[in-house]
Amino acid sequence: MNAPLKQQIDEKLEHLSETHIAEVLDFVQFLESKECQPPPPSPQQASIEEALAQLRQIVKTPAKGRLSALKLDLTGYTFNRDEANER
Repeated sequence: MNAPLKQQIDEKLEHLSETHIAEVLDFVQFLESKECQPPPPSPQQASIEEALAQLRQIVKTPAKGRLSALKLDLTGYTFNRDEANER
């Protein structure tokens, strides 16, 4: 902290009551705790975490139930073996 700023703070604190000085201390401790905490995840990070959690759940699902775990709407889909073999 630069010296002039610290001196200004000290001068202001001299004129405060004990109660207000205690409030200032609480506020300084609050600011310290904010600096120590990691920043909240960005929306992209949150969606990545959500996707990874869903993927973990799908991997844990037995093989026969994996399609239902994906929650895909396959109504109207027909499997054509000849078409698949052509690919």
